Amino acid sequence: MNSLGIDEAGRGPVIGPLVVAGVHLKKEHEPQLKDLGITDSKLLSPKKRENLEKEIKKIAINVRVIIISAKQIDNDMKNMSLNHIEMNAMAKIINQTPDAKKTIIDLPSNSKTFTQELEAKTTTKTKITAEFKADLNHTSVSAASIIAKTERDRQIRLIEKKHNIKLGSGYPSDPKTKTFLKEYIPSHDTLPDYIRQSWQTTKDLIKQKTQKALGDF
Repeated sequence: MNSLGIDEAGRGPVIGPLVVAGVHLKKEHEPQLKDLGITDSKLLSPKKRENLEKEIKKIAINVRVIIISAKQIDNDMKNMSLNHIEMNAMAKIINQTPDAKKTIIDLPSNSKTFTQELEAKTTTKTKITAEFKADLNHTSVSAASIIAKTERDRQIRLIEKKHNIKLGSGYPSDPKTKTFLKEYIPSHDTLPDYIRQSWQTTKDLIKQKTQKALGDF
């Protein structure tokens, strides 16, 4: 039975997009991908992920990628949670893959209703299974995690190149990301679209900037 695996990269970062990917695989091709070293993308080096991305795209029935920009995340979060933003992207990928017999997703939430809400948004007859650590335990989801992570890294590098800056990974805990934000936000009146303004990290730095400005009077 063929399966559609879905995973994301970029839920937590303060910089850059959220990427949701779907990989539709034939069952008989899964051992081939395992032999190539397919596993959870977090366990692989960037170079290994890039090499595997090429192989996945050769072998898969299809690969679908949805890129949700930082600006779009900020706009959507005025009306919905991050879980629902991701859910909508997952539903779109499922609906674009009507011949997938089953769909396996890496469960992003502790919500008991996540799977039910996702099923309500789909128009296909696929059987949806949602699991924690599905990206480690299912080949199609591992492949999706690699596609999503590689594409998100690519998007970050494109932002860096376009603006001639160094962002690091975009995660709040990354020293390079911290340095960039602490230098950028205090010295600019407006923030670029690639910084998530709805994130607490950004709000805290803006608050510090405002307090410092008031203290200067």
